[in-house]
Amino acid sequence: MIAEDTGHAFVDERAFGIYDEQRWRDLLQVEKVVVQSPSMFKQVVDNPPPDIFVVLMRRDLTKIHASQRRIGWDKHPLGNTIELSRFGLASGDSAATKYDYWASHEKEAPFLELEYESLRQHPLFIPDDKRRNFGAVQTKL
Repeated sequence: MIAEDTGHAFVDERAFGIYDEQRWRDLLQVEKVVVQSPSMFKQVVDNPPPDIFVVLMRRDLTKIHASQRRIGWDKHPLGNTIELSRFGLASGDSAATKYDYWASHEKEAPFLELEYESLRQHPLFIPDDKRRNFGAVQTKL
């Protein structure tokens, strides 16, 4: 939605191998891109690349967990473990950890917090009942 509304190119996290920080930073040097990068959350807070604008999507944790189950992320052997290890944790809820980290740290980059539910009126929003069979990288019907 952000890429479409701003005329920027959308870059999925697969473009930088999800966890490859250097490739992620390189991608952010390209002008006019919107980069989906939840795996780089801690880097965005602690050491953001220059000239970025961060959009933090606020979503109810139960809905995040349901989405993770729907795409099979909860079954990924290292998914939550890798996310938590970036915060020095061995267990817990990575989504809750990220929100807590965000709230407790000063932001170095300009940002906007956006409530997920506020997007329901956007013409590109896909309702929950139509996303039931979405895969991990699906963004369109």
